[in-house]
Amino acid sequence: MFISQEKLKTNIAEYILYMWHVEDVVRACSFDLEKIEENIIQKSTLSDVQQIQLRNWYKGIVEEMRRAKLLQRGHLQEVEEKMAELHLLHTTLLTVLKDKEYIALYDRTRPEIEELKKKSEVKVDDSLSAEKKSRIVKSDIDACFNGLYGLWMLRLQKKEISAETSAALTKISKLISYLTHNYHIMMSGV
Repeated sequence: MFISQEKLKTNIAEYILYMWHVEDVVRACSFDLEKIEENIIQKSTLSDVQQIQLRNWYKGIVEEMRRAKLLQRGHLQEVEEKMAELHLLHTTLLTVLKDKEYIALYDRTRPEIEELKKKSEVKVDDSLSAEKKSRIVKSDIDACFNGLYGLWMLRLQKKEISAETSAALTKISKLISYLTHNYHIMMSGV
């Protein structure tokens, strides 16, 4: 809770990645608040009052994820909204503002983004509705975040990361960093 609030103000990309991790933790704990308390809250160095606040925050997330049927996959509505804002900014920087620096970063990163999109493709059954198909096909920004989250998970698990993967995600990280910087400028009204 405390980390997410700070990240929301200072680094929207880190906020999204952190919240994806929180969603995964909730799923790993089978939406059981007692398991979350035992494995996370009680092991923290927070004061009693802060632990109560953190428990209430997790309780809200558990309830929202259950209500939205995010039992196996998917993201909280607020997180999806932030992703949509970033996607809109991405499109605006490319097409409306024609930000030369962002366009150059994007052009250098496009092959890696396309590769990530290919790796995350799901075989689409022709009987699926257009709405369901649109949820399966990922945007460039979705692909970037999926790649960055995957890298973070590999690092947490202390797994080996190939030089090729590391180089690709470094390029993606620079693109997302530039996008994040512009997002916070936009949100500050400057």
